[in-house]
Amino acid sequence: MEYRYTLEWYDLLITVTLNPARTDVLAITKTQTEAILNTASEEKDKWLVELKREVYALKNQAQIELLIRRYHSDLIVLADQAYENHNLMPATEEHLKILSKTILCYLDELLSFIERRYLKFLGMEQCVPITYLQMTKDEFKTKLESLKVRLGRRLSDKTLVEIVFGTLYQFVNKQDTRSITFAEVVYKKELLKGLEEVAGLKTEAKMYTAINELLIYLNFNKKAYLNYYTEKIAGRINAFGSFSDKVDQLLLAYKEFNQMHLKPGVKLNPKYKGVKHVVGNWFAQEINYLEKKYQWEVSPLEMRSNTGKISQPHGKLRLALNADQIAILLRAFSYGGVLDKGTMHAVFKNLVPYLSSAEREDLSWDSLRKRSYSPEDKDKKAVLAILENAIVAIKKFDAI
Repeated sequence: MEYRYTLEWYDLLITVTLNPARTDVLAITKTQTEAILNTASEEKDKWLVELKREVYALKNQAQIELLIRRYHSDLIVLADQAYENHNLMPATEEHLKILSKTILCYLDELLSFIERRYLKFLGMEQCVPITYLQMTKDEFKTKLESLKVRLGRRLSDKTLVEIVFGTLYQFVNKQDTRSITFAEVVYKKELLKGLEEVAGLKTEAKMYTAINELLIYLNFNKKAYLNYYTEKIAGRINAFGSFSDKVDQLLLAYKEFNQMHLKPGVKLNPKYKGVKHVVGNWFAQEINYLEKKYQWEVSPLEMRSNTGKISQPHGKLRLALNADQIAILLRAFSYGGVLDKGTMHAVFKNLVPYLSSAEREDLSWDSLRKRSYSPEDKDKKAVLAILENAIVAIKKFDAI
């Protein structure tokens, strides 16, 4: 594969024009600075388009990997030189400092684009060059303080803020640079970018939810966070009085957790197990514990008739469904907000005594509630078919 070097303009600018060791940078006027900045922005955008065009033109992954790694390496070399140029710029010449700083930002933007879009083609376990690492840390320092203030001012939960920002500050202040890999740098960049997006949300509730979704998505498996997350859920569950309500709420929290997305192949600490594994096990153990305790909970007196049978409401509604299918339907209506009766416990306890199935006159509301959490595929398909028929019937209402 023929490799075309498409960074000529940036290369000349950084290695010659803005290099105090090779050029009299003091001769660059403010007018020339503005012209360079305009061209630099245009060249950046053109290069991004050119990169995508080159990638799409290649026929196999080996060629794409070679291209991406070469460009990534070239940009790091240019970033190293640009960082050195910036440190050598005379502090008295503000326009030159702004120029060199902007060029650094543009290079970081190009590197971040490659690291986000073509991550799988990069050698993520390689150690980061010291100058590039220092450039990244400097950028983090500028952003972290203001971002922490923005989030800390609006989030009442300071523990979560300290856990997340403590991790980022630890990265910035780490002295031993030998073990820092591209994977770690890319992870921290994505975490910082995600927090910046969270800071733009309007309400505290949305921010809190978004931070937890971000941390789980990035497999933020720090022990302090795993303890924090499970303690928060436990506190919410323990606020309910009865075991049945606790089980319902715990199962609902487990469902919500399982529905959160997880980015493949990433993890804050590669040496520890992932968030889904640790928290998933915690949920399983807590559910098992509560269900066992619930079996021994004392039930209230149920009045019996003269025949010895438990009194049931008269005029039950018979559904052309079996018990498992009724359980699925009630659970779906409860989660979907159709039945506004509070918890799953309340929904089943209030409605099931007024229903009978195609097979049984008397149904146990608690048995149906438990069975609704482990439905069989055939019953789910049967309920879906009934709902689809109902949708067809509704559409025909106008024609009747």
